[in-house]
Amino acid sequence: MRFWHKILLSVLAFFIVALDVSVIMIMKKSWQLNMDSEMQRASSEQLLIANNIYENLESIQTRGATLTSTLISSVAQSYGEFYHKQGIGLQLWENDQLVYPNAGVPSVSTPESHSIQLSTELPAPYQTLSIVYQRDISDLYAKQHELNRFFVMINWIIGPILLLLLYLLIRQLTKPLKQLSKTTKTIAEGKYTERVQLRSKDEFGELALNFNRMANAVEQHVIELSNMADEKQRMVDNLAHELRTPLTSMQGFAEFLTSANIGQEEQQMAGQYILSETLRLKNLAFKLLDLSVLRHHPLTLKQVDISDLFKSVKQIEQLKLDEAGIKLEMDYSIPAVWGDHDLLTSFLVNLVENSIHASPQGSTIRLLAYVLQNEAILEVCDSGFGMTPEQSARVFEPFYRGEKSRTREYGGAGLGLSLCKQIADAHQTRISLNSTLGQGTSIRIFLQLHNICSPTL
Repeated sequence: MRFWHKILLSVLAFFIVALDVSVIMIMKKSWQLNMDSEMQRASSEQLLIANNIYENLESIQTRGATLTSTLISSVAQSYGEFYHKQGIGLQLWENDQLVYPNAGVPSVSTPESHSIQLSTELPAPYQTLSIVYQRDISDLYAKQHELNRFFVMINWIIGPILLLLLYLLIRQLTKPLKQLSKTTKTIAEGKYTERVQLRSKDEFGELALNFNRMANAVEQHVIELSNMADEKQRMVDNLAHELRTPLTSMQGFAEFLTSANIGQEEQQMAGQYILSETLRLKNLAFKLLDLSVLRHHPLTLKQVDISDLFKSVKQIEQLKLDEAGIKLEMDYSIPAVWGDHDLLTSFLVNLVENSIHASPQGSTIRLLAYVLQNEAILEVCDSGFGMTPEQSARVFEPFYRGEKSRTREYGGAGLGLSLCKQIADAHQTRISLNSTLGQGTSIRIFLQLHNICSPTL
């Protein structure tokens, strides 16, 4: 049974029971008041009749007449005939013997009728006489019976009308629940963009608003999970591709070395190629390990001296700079920044190596540190080959190589800039790239200044 069915039946049953009980109580109270009124009226009329008969008997005795049963009966008869026309019956008893009415006098009540009957004695000295008062109230019972029939008829009429009104009202009130259920089913089927279109300001509107917020969060998480899954799959595919080429070459040269008729020069060439490919695989493994460490270990920021940082970078890259015939210029206007010394060193080393690979002989790479809008900027810029906008948009993706032939020539795997992006994320800061094809590339990382009291992560 649906929820709105339960509400409809419950409310209908409660309303009908409450209405019936209320009406029955009102009718019962009304009947009681009418009966009390009739009893009071009967008591008053009986007392009046008794007083009148008493006064008549007193008047007869005052005139010196003797009170006989016939005389007393005639006095009672005069009142009995008068009140009989009003539906009131009188009986006069003397010492438990009926004095009035005589046989043949019609009674005001029948077995099918309803009446009120009261009995009282006359005042002394006529206490041997008692008057029985009987009043027909069949009309009152008839009216009550008619009222009961009317109540039953109203119940039969009101019931279907109430059922229809409650059906329309409850269907309208539960319409938001139906919309919510429909939207939930749609989202469960995988359509995460579906939302509840409800603009009311009641509890249902608040529920719809909170549901839409939850749906937005779910959709965002699903998108993130999907992107992560795509990124992982792309990374696995690229890794497989990166491993296939050197392993195939190493296998070929290993087979070449095991062949019989090769000279000393060919052996050295094959061994040198196997060594270079081994170093490239080693570099690839270390870069992947660095990426894994960054994802699972939070940083503790400390003040990093810019002079020591730049000296470390230059010391690491000096040999490659000399081999490439490229000059490294360092310029800094801030003494220190908040960060991790080893990670920032790795960040700058990767950028400088990329610049070396992308720059012609005799060019200059600039390593800068300065303040821009209350932020510390570390920047590496060159005047090398540069990149297209399409290449710039994907340059931070794992295994992406803008110029594959040149990158493979230097043993790169396309993980350097991806590692730089991970280092920036670990510092909870941003990284920017500005590159123009044929003019060079500039990459910045935005850090906190050293004079900020406590670094925030």
